[in-house]
Amino acid sequence: QNVSNYENGKSNPDIDMLVKIAEILETDVNVLIFGIPVPPSRKKEYRNLVCGVLIFLILTFLLWRLKPMAEKWRDKMFDLGPMFAIHVFLRPAFYLAFGWMLMQAISVIWSIKRQNGRVMRIVYYAVFAAVFLYMILAVPFCIERLFVSSQLRGSADHSSIPAFLPDIWNSVLIYIGWYLPGFPLFFLPAGLILWNRPGQSK
Repeated sequence: QNVSNYENGKSNPDIDMLVKIAEILETDVNVLIFGIPVPPSRKKEYRNLVCGVLIFLILTFLLWRLKPMAEKWRDKMFDLGPMFAIHVFLRPAFYLAFGWMLMQAISVIWSIKRQNGRVMRIVYYAVFAAVFLYMILAVPFCIERLFVSSQLRGSADHSSIPAFLPDIWNSVLIYIGWYLPGFPLFFLPAGLILWNRPGQSK
């Protein structure tokens, strides 16, 4: 009679009875109360992956198209401005996008969850600060290099073209962006780490 009342909704089992039923059925009490949980929608994860792939493809296309043009400009005008801009900005952005996209694809395929531990948060914010500082330094440098290149107008003489950044700024970026080897060794892992944004979970 009790089971019939449960099934017809005339009465509900008390807590003790729910625990006993859950033990017999080898399940969780919450499943008896709320039903089998529905897996959360993964549309957002797939949408993020598509956006990551599109950004990566755009950067790949830009590198493929702009690098030969920059090399021709270098050979014609003896000016490395466009080459510097590609090397210190576009290449790091390419590796960052590739690392982030790769980690997003892995998370979609194998359902990897983001880690929100204290150590991971410290690592994330440290890498974010380093990348942010680099971009703050790199963007004005690239703008200045491209401006100088655009003002040459058939002459390779840079002396008459004013520079708006301090010499130390240019020296630091030239050293970091040109002479420091191994862009993938920093920006690719940085892209992997920046995927693991604290506070986000699947």
